[in-house]
Amino acid sequence: MEMVMKKRGARTLSLAITGLCAFLVLGVPPINAANVQFNFGGSVAEVHGGVFTAGGTGSNGFGSSLPLSGSFTYNSANPDLLPGDPMWGLYANPVQSMNLKIGNYTATFSPGSSVMQVINNPGLGDTFKLTLNGFTGSTVNGLTPTTFEMELINPNGSVFANDHLPTTPPSLSSFASNQWRLVFSGVGNRVQGALTSLVPLPAAVWLFGAGLIALVGLGSRGLATRKES
Repeated sequence: MEMVMKKRGARTLSLAITGLCAFLVLGVPPINAANVQFNFGGSVAEVHGGVFTAGGTGSNGFGSSLPLSGSFTYNSANPDLLPGDPMWGLYANPVQSMNLKIGNYTATFSPGSSVMQVINNPGLGDTFKLTLNGFTGSTVNGLTPTTFEMELINPNGSVFANDHLPTTPPSLSSFASNQWRLVFSGVGNRVQGALTSLVPLPAAVWLFGAGLIALVGLGSRGLATRKES
């Protein structure tokens, strides 16, 4: 009986590996297909108020020209709060997570208060704006991170075809302004700058993650079967 169960376990593991290969090779849609993740990069251009430190590296205060990097995940199927307005998409709490790093300073955002706006106004201007409230991170010079904003503006209105949440990031070169800022507690305390990159998480990573989940699940089921015998 033990030999039979070992063979079954081996077949289960083989099927799991085959399933993983199918995810990677055939492009089977990943779990939570509505989730979109963007990676971004940029740099610090201005520091205001109490978070400024000459030559600061981030955790001890911010100096100019520090690098910015991070990523955020949101649900692109989140409903539009203004369905009757074809030019203004307003989406409440679509962001599921964000992490960012400025120099050696890090902060994170878990599901909470977030707003995304997509304005599609041909001839007058297109805007993509992200606002997150409720960051978690270490204090900087005694001040706590509160809000992160990202805003891309195209004055010609030639970027978006509609006001839907994008599933691929708009090209930064299409915008005259691509700004970000991290606001801290108090008044006038913030660090800000320009974005230099905005790219999607490669699809292969989503596929690998989904396949890995299937592999672990099937392997665990085979182990449980052997124990029961």
